[in-house]
Amino acid sequence: MSRLSSLLSKLPQFKEARMVASGYGLWVNWSGDLNPSIIQTFQDYGGLHLATERGQALWFFFSTDVFLALARLEIWGKFNRLPVFAQVFSAKLLFSSKREINLSVDTVLAAQTAIVPDEFEVWVHPRAREDGKGLPGLTFEEHKPYTGLASAEWSLLHADSRLPYQSSLGWYGVLKPLGNPLEKGFQAGWREFFKEVEQAFQRLKIKFMLFENYVFFQVDNLRTLRLWCKEYLHLIGSLKEEAPERYWPCVQALVDRKGLNFNNELHKKVRLDWDQLVPDFPHMSYRNAYLLGEGFEVHDTRFNADSSSVDDWCNINLTLSDSDTIGILPVDISNRLVAGAHNYCFYCGLRTHEPAACPTRHFEDLDTSIWNKVAAMDFETINTGFRTIDAALQGDVHEGVKTVLGREGLDNVLLRAVFSVTDTFQLRMMRRMWLARGKEYPKGVDELAPKDDNPIWGTLNTMLAGELIPAEKELQQVVIRFPRDFRSRTINGFIAMERGDLIRAQQLWKEGESFSTSPLLQAYHVFLQGRNLEIQGRFQQASNMYKQVLRLCPQWLEALYRQAVCQVKMGFADQAMGFLLGLIDKDPHMFNRVLLDPEMERGHIQILSALNVPWTETEAKAGQMRDGLEKLRLDIATWFPEEHPFAEQALARISRLLQLAQVKNFVPFMGLLQGRERLDRDMQMRINQEARDLKQKFKYYLDRLAYIRDEAAWFPFPGILIEFNKQYNMCAANLNWALKTHFQVAETFKRAQKMAEVEEERLKLLETRLRFLRVVRDATLFMLIMGKTFFWLELAFMLLTLIGLPLTIYYGQTIMADWATDLVVKQKWQIQKGLILILSVLALGVAALRTAVVFEKVREKLFRKARGLG
Repeated sequence: MSRLSSLLSKLPQFKEARMVASGYGLWVNWSGDLNPSIIQTFQDYGGLHLATERGQALWFFFSTDVFLALARLEIWGKFNRLPVFAQVFSAKLLFSSKREINLSVDTVLAAQTAIVPDEFEVWVHPRAREDGKGLPGLTFEEHKPYTGLASAEWSLLHADSRLPYQSSLGWYGVLKPLGNPLEKGFQAGWREFFKEVEQAFQRLKIKFMLFENYVFFQVDNLRTLRLWCKEYLHLIGSLKEEAPERYWPCVQALVDRKGLNFNNELHKKVRLDWDQLVPDFPHMSYRNAYLLGEGFEVHDTRFNADSSSVDDWCNINLTLSDSDTIGILPVDISNRLVAGAHNYCFYCGLRTHEPAACPTRHFEDLDTSIWNKVAAMDFETINTGFRTIDAALQGDVHEGVKTVLGREGLDNVLLRAVFSVTDTFQLRMMRRMWLARGKEYPKGVDELAPKDDNPIWGTLNTMLAGELIPAEKELQQVVIRFPRDFRSRTINGFIAMERGDLIRAQQLWKEGESFSTSPLLQAYHVFLQGRNLEIQGRFQQASNMYKQVLRLCPQWLEALYRQAVCQVKMGFADQAMGFLLGLIDKDPHMFNRVLLDPEMERGHIQILSALNVPWTETEAKAGQMRDGLEKLRLDIATWFPEEHPFAEQALARISRLLQLAQVKNFVPFMGLLQGRERLDRDMQMRINQEARDLKQKFKYYLDRLAYIRDEAAWFPFPGILIEFNKQYNMCAANLNWALKTHFQVAETFKRAQKMAEVEEERLKLLETRLRFLRVVRDATLFMLIMGKTFFWLELAFMLLTLIGLPLTIYYGQTIMADWATDLVVKQKWQIQKGLILILSVLALGVAALRTAVVFEKVREKLFRKARGLG
């Protein structure tokens, strides 16, 4: 026995429904195997399959085509045995914000049980029966319900077998190529692409006609609609990859043909802004999109703040199971924030207000840290913030924005980030440009001069107060006093823009460009002119202006970004991705900027799909890097000791990188990848540098050791050098090993580091001992030199005494110096002993003095002679 409640319990449960559609529930029960033609019939007539269990299934139909499908099966069942129970009742289909589907059914109906009959039977609830009575060929026979069915006046459906019971479903399609029809590129590209589309039409036998580059075609049934959507999306994907020269971006809309005629006025009767449609993806109502069934993904368009009806517009793409598409990033910007009736605001790019009411007019300065704050958010955090913003904007959008900006929190950061996407065109950038000292970007914007006493600042305050006419009058006086001051033209251009006079604004900014005193200021005014053209829809001219900005300031990446935005607004989102991916390589923050840019609305799906490629690759690499950081920590420990300065610095960097890896955002992931690469590079450079330093250090140690050896070789008592020689030999062996070894292996490198410390201490010890050895050696040598000198002096003095004393006696007698003769004769031995003592002391003193004077010279002479002999 089957239970309807069992099927209903399998459907997703949610508290709040985003959309509600009234229609018909179809509960089907069978025994054995269900004939596949039954399922195919339900699908062809617009049935939406909700749930299946063994022996039962639940379907939903948006229209009375459910009776037509059952009528065909009822006729077929008369000639073929179909043990099937079918029940039709009124129901409501509920859609959650995540596109989950549930069915709202009366409690009494949900509690039903059913028994499968021997033949095909269709039971119709009285409320549903009233809708089916108007269909020709159908009759409803009231019948007492079986046990288990709800208590109601049920009827059995019977169909006249003479009628065809064709489905009422049918659609008209409009295909419009993007671009300027007068350009050669458009003509060649569209011609080649139309040939491919024409072949698809012929294969599917779809009628079409071409009028003024619009292609109109008609789809007669749901099966053909499915085939066409798959064929077209496969065609787009294959041409982009295999033959991009035959691809041309086109927008496509599919509408119900009820109430419309198939003619060349069809595109005018479809209530769509063709300039806002996303190319490549067919647009249709939610009702028709869900009828396509499995194999398709349904995506919101963001032309309206709310999609509360199944008749609102959406677009479709193939799912991963049916194609090689890569999916999209899960980022949902607040619909109420990006939707609006106005044109894109000059200042912020939103469509909820005019430029004169833009909140950014009162922002004082650039928020240089905002993108770092966004980089700390993952996708779920961003979506949560936008849901908070969306809730705050449910009433008056302008007041809601004020509320969000006036409080702290996630929603405040995200809203300020959205406003910072276009800060180049806002008045806070104008203030900074008025004070800029430099000539290049970005350095010139960072170097600001103090405010001067020019009355232009008062005019700015008048403008900010909303008094545009008084501000213009004040400017007239300012121009008279300062005729060549570019600032009066700059602010006057903003005033003209806010008043809607875009032609005058363009002229004023052109004058401001001519009066600018640096390339930076010239580029800024060209930027404003490009933005002015951009909001007018003159995207090609705006792109040319942004190219001129790059010629003046090549580092101003905003100009490249604006070119990409213009491409997206024209519908060439795929072509714009070349600009965007290049910018993301230069500045990872551009990734988040693209995600939050409200002016990327037209290419939202393509951009999120394209960004999914670098995101997926970066996420995978970041995961590998995250796992590799722990290994790197161990590698550092194998190369360097813990107390090594580089090891301490590297471990701190690894900790910071691991913190980055915890945030699922492109910028931290790129910071992780780049940080890991820099760390690997720095580590290898440090190893190479330390290896070179170690080689030099060991060479220096070897020179010191050689000096110690040479000095110690002169020690006159080698018997007491046993311990000294042992330390010397160990040091020599280690130094020889180090000089012959390459330090590109962690174990060897770390051993060499420790060895350098050990040998440094050993050399200090040897040098300390060498100083004692040198003292002993030098003292011995000094004594030898002094002894030699003393010996010769003593010998000379002795000879002088032996010769001088007799001569003194002789000459004393000659000159008749009796006193001298008597003194010498009587005191001869005493005088001789005295002279010897005096002369010995004199010899010793002279020897010591002479040795002290010539010691260094004699020692070096002896060493050189010894080395030369050696």
